[in-house]
Amino acid sequence: MPDTVSADNGRGGPVVRKLDPEVARKRMISYGMEPTEPYPGAVDSPWPGICLECKQPGSPTLSNAKRQGVCKPCGQARAAEALRLPLSDVVRALEGRGVIVIGDYKNNREGIECICLRCGALIYPAYSNAMREGVGLCDRQCKRERIGDSNRADAEEAAEFARANDLIPLAPYTGADDPWPLECARCGHVGSKTTYSVIKQLGHVCAACGRVRTANARRLQAVSAVQSMLDAKLKPDVPYPGRVNDPWPCTCMVCKTKIRPGPRLNDVRNGGQGGCVTCSDTSFKQGEPAHIYLVVNYETRFLKWGKANDVANRLREHARQGFDHDVGRWPFALGAEATLVERAIKAEVRALGATTQVDKGLMRYKGHTETASLDEVTVTEVLTIIQCLITAKSDLSIPADPPVSVPRPTLIGTPRAQLSRDSLDGPSVISSARLP
Repeated sequence: MPDTVSADNGRGGPVVRKLDPEVARKRMISYGMEPTEPYPGAVDSPWPGICLECKQPGSPTLSNAKRQGVCKPCGQARAAEALRLPLSDVVRALEGRGVIVIGDYKNNREGIECICLRCGALIYPAYSNAMREGVGLCDRQCKRERIGDSNRADAEEAAEFARANDLIPLAPYTGADDPWPLECARCGHVGSKTTYSVIKQLGHVCAACGRVRTANARRLQAVSAVQSMLDAKLKPDVPYPGRVNDPWPCTCMVCKTKIRPGPRLNDVRNGGQGGCVTCSDTSFKQGEPAHIYLVVNYETRFLKWGKANDVANRLREHARQGFDHDVGRWPFALGAEATLVERAIKAEVRALGATTQVDKGLMRYKGHTETASLDEVTVTEVLTIIQCLITAKSDLSIPADPPVSVPRPTLIGTPRAQLSRDSLDGPSVISSARLP
């Protein structure tokens, strides 16, 4: 009987009318469910009721009740009953697996009370699980012993595999992914983070040995190192120091300049800053006149010092990024002299604790390493450093040169109110020097 009433609408199509509530109630009762609430008005809406067979509550839809039944537990019980085997077959199969059946057999999914003949434990295996390949009936002592035997076999295999890869176990094996203390048989290093699964993938696992392998792979042979220097037109004056990041004294093969302390081989090979500073084709020329300058950005509260051959153009670049307060400029006959002073300024400023620099990405025209925060050093302190370094040029190993006029720096466009504690009034920069 259909759950809807259809009739011709006069145009060749059906007219579907809702099922009468009383008719729907009678149908649900005929399916085995006594409704406890009025009909919800649609055949696909849940309808609470009580199963007439097991007296359990449920909420089937009228359409599902017709096709699948009204009660899920009853349906499962009927399905299990359909799969039920003869009792004698079940008992014979279970006892053949080492148990004595003492309980009642209901169906294949419910446990049957049994006694394990091996350990004497009371167990409740379900026939469907008991007949699965590799599944034991006893889940008590027998199961614990099976797991222990399996783990012991795994532990012996793991320990043997570790020793085969020059790793000596220092603690019992507990699991493939558990940290396992091991001692390296090659170098004696003791580690506690290696796991058996990692050893299976990588073989010999030792942090100390790994560092040695990495260093050996990166270390250049002396012949290759010398050739790299010669390719860069640099003739080594001493044997290869053994490390790519150590200075290597050499002589430029083009201009015969002796470079001290020397470039790092790593820079030479990577095309970085290594090479002869006298004849290199860079924007700063070591053999031409240059200036040391000091500028301030009071908006971000940072100052910057540096060197330049064309100081006016260099300061215009910095002014575009806010360093528009030109504190002073100091001329030098050679760029090499300015380079030494610039390096000495940086060392002295950092020694005062001024280690904060402008972020590299914010310096469009480079030079972020020669910046310092006004919260950590004052303009007066940096001026003092510069003046004392220029006065003591001989201490910087700067070659003698014709006298160069070093005027006292002038303030260009710096309001006194903005200087606050950075005021340049008071003792002269020389009398307040912090340098010996």
